[in-house]
Amino acid sequence: MTDTPVLPNFLIIGATKCGTTSLSEYLKQHPDIFISEAKEPRFLTSQVVKFPLRGIKSHEVEAWYIKNYDDYVDLFKNATQKAIGEASADTIYYYNDVIPVIKKYLGSPKIVIVLRDPVKRTFSAYQHLVRDEREPLPFEKALNEEKNRIADGWDPLYHYTECSLFHDSVKAYLDNFDDVLVLLNEDLYKNPDKVFKQIFDFLEVDSTVQIDTEVQYNMSGVPKVKILNRLLSRENSLKTFFRPLIRAVLPENARRKIVYNLSKRNLQKQSIDDQSKQRLVQYFKEDVDKLSTLLNKDLSHWLK
Repeated sequence: MTDTPVLPNFLIIGATKCGTTSLSEYLKQHPDIFISEAKEPRFLTSQVVKFPLRGIKSHEVEAWYIKNYDDYVDLFKNATQKAIGEASADTIYYYNDVIPVIKKYLGSPKIVIVLRDPVKRTFSAYQHLVRDEREPLPFEKALNEEKNRIADGWDPLYHYTECSLFHDSVKAYLDNFDDVLVLLNEDLYKNPDKVFKQIFDFLEVDSTVQIDTEVQYNMSGVPKVKILNRLLSRENSLKTFFRPLIRAVLPENARRKIVYNLSKRNLQKQSIDDQSKQRLVQYFKEDVDKLSTLLNKDLSHWLK
């Protein structure tokens, strides 16, 4: 008889560019929480996404997907903690197709959702792709190309506005799972202690553990020095080659702070122009109003 595999009992399902990378890294500090080392295994969505993905360098993105069940199980083989999870930020986007997949493989895990002002999320996704040299178009032209790119099967990060429509996906998860925690990105950074206590209570782990949130992860922006940005990227071959040596010399916390400070200095934040902002505010207004009603939470500041 084979042993029952250890699998996640909670999922951080997104949304993309809402702080899920930082959240998953912060949760790793808790002794009772296990997060897969592969931050976005995307196994669940790999069962419903049509491959190959299209878009600039999308073959590199597709390489991150864990498509095989046994490989997915292998991610959690060393997990002994009470709360076992993973964070694949596209899970919320493919809600219609992926919810049955979650139930098939994981039953009814706890669901953590992080949402963000949809205008800021949209522009952050754009800056993310500019950072990674995957978006050559100006912002407005990129928005105008979105529908064509979706139709052509481009990587979902190019689905700028569609990934920022939250109501239907959040409602679907609330309707299909018993334990769903919806958080706002802004609260995570404004009042982290309160948010982490909320998360720890939700996951039923020690809520007194203190989390260091000094480092932010996966920041967006335009690189001042492209070669430095490439060296700091998670899939860079030189970084992978030297990783064992670096780990032997520097403790993990020190490494992360160095990478964060270098990235922060190298990435230049852009500002969305007023015309584009107003266009997006009008586009998202109905969805934000419906989401406010669904969550019984005032989100009107997202539309200002």
